[in-house]
Formats: sequence, structure tokens, C-alpha cells
Amino acid sequence: MNLNRISPSDLDLLLQNKSEFLLIDLRENYELEIDGKVDYSIHIPLGEIVERLNELPSDRPVIFHCGSGKRSESILNFLILNDLYKENYLNLEGGYQAISI
Repeated sequence: MNLNRISPSDLDLLLQNKSEFLLIDLRENYELEIDGKVDYSIHIPLGEIVERLNELPSDRPVIFHCGSGKRSESILNFLILNDLYKENYLNLEGGYQAISI
């Protein structure tokens, strides 16, 4: 199974089209304090995501991001290896750094 990805420009298109999706910010609390967060994102620290997968919808895209996209890619690969990955999960390429706020 391959990891699904979304580019920042495709995320912008989802926003422009008012598409329903969920943006999950996996960064740690201190990162949000330093850099802030995207208003429409939900913060679930990386260390909590596996325990909270049941909170995520299956009827729309769930886009994961961290600072640069590496940690979010790692956790999604972990989910694939452990048969917890769903087709509606996507990794935001470039992470928070790539989002134009």
C-alpha cells in the first residue's frame, strides 16, 4: 500500500472549493506556541495520534501535517505497517512550512 500525499496547492484548492476535510496538526505543544497553527486545523500531538484514530472521520479526507512533513509521513507509514491506515489519510507535503496562511 502506498502513502497518499497532498500538495500545498491541492490543499489550497480544497479550501477554495469549500471541500470538507480535516487537517490534523501533529506538532508538539511548544511548536504551536512558537509558530502558531492553522485556524482550521485540529491539534493532536504525534504521541497521541494512534490512541485517537477512532476520532477521525472516514467519510472525508484527513490530512496530516507536522513541521516539515517528515514526522507525519513517518506516522502514516507506521499506520500502514500496522494495518491502521485508511485510504482517506493523506500527508501534506512540506508540512506547516509549506502552508500559505
